[in-house]
Amino acid sequence: MTAALPELTDRILEQLHRPEGDLLELDTAWNLSQTLQHCAQTVRYSVTGYPRLKPALFRATAGALAKKVFLSRGAMKHSLTAEIDGAPPLDPGLPIADAAADLTEAVALFTSHTGPHAPHPAYGPCTHDEFARLHAYHLAEHLPGLTGVRR
Repeated sequence: MTAALPELTDRILEQLHRPEGDLLELDTAWNLSQTLQHCAQTVRYSVTGYPRLKPALFRATAGALAKKVFLSRGAMKHSLTAEIDGAPPLDPGLPIADAAADLTEAVALFTSHTGPHAPHPAYGPCTHDEFARLHAYHLAEHLPGLTGVRR
């Protein structure tokens, strides 16, 4: 089973001194900063709301099925260069320390959140526990060198 979201974030911060190639999935076009920015966006948006949602029919069918598969597998597999629709562009020049700090802030926001969550753009409604697991799987897929899990 994948580690809890705050534990993964701590592991990321502890490992940032390693070369990017040791941390990132090999077939991504993003650098480490962009990957951390993307992960921060998705964690934050689960609390504040995603910029755009897929159509309701998609969320109720294919999206709900994908969520069920990921949760039952305990892992996720998706395009590693799919930006969040409507999100600001990822800045390839943002210092890694800034991107990591943003991810830490997003995880703290998520962890302390006690109200309902915004619907996921593809999966639709998710409980706090479901989002926590999905975010952990998402981080593990993007940063397998931190989790020991390779695609």
